[in-house]
Amino acid sequence: MDFEIGMTGVHTTAVGPKHTAHAVGNPGVEVLSTPMLTLFCEIAGHNAIVAVYDEGHTSVGFHNDLYHLAATPVGAVVTVTATLSAIENRRLTFTIDGHDEEQQIVKGVHERFVVRLDEFLAEARGSRQAR
Repeated sequence: MDFEIGMTGVHTTAVGPKHTAHAVGNPGVEVLSTPMLTLFCEIAGHNAIVAVYDEGHTSVGFHNDLYHLAATPVGAVVTVTATLSAIENRRLTFTIDGHDEEQQIVKGVHERFVVRLDEFLAEARGSRQAR
């Protein structure tokens, strides 16, 4: 895998009712929810590196340190950019920056870990069977 500092991924979404705080359990709050914004950040990170995975590998998000800076209404378009800023073996760190049409709405750090998909899934299944 040829990861390089500066690799960039983008995720753009028009905010819909399914993305709101109301939809994830905060009644009446019809703006983009923090859990959905976090998902958009993870997707942007994945998009930055998906083209260079070795066969049988993927990455999983494991840490987010994000500031949700402003409310975004339904209908607004959100664009999140993740830029690879550090590589430590299989641990990848991204700088996150996101905006809607009017302002910055998120900034922070997202981290992903590169895994062999078959081993990762086998371990997940095994840990559940052991319970």
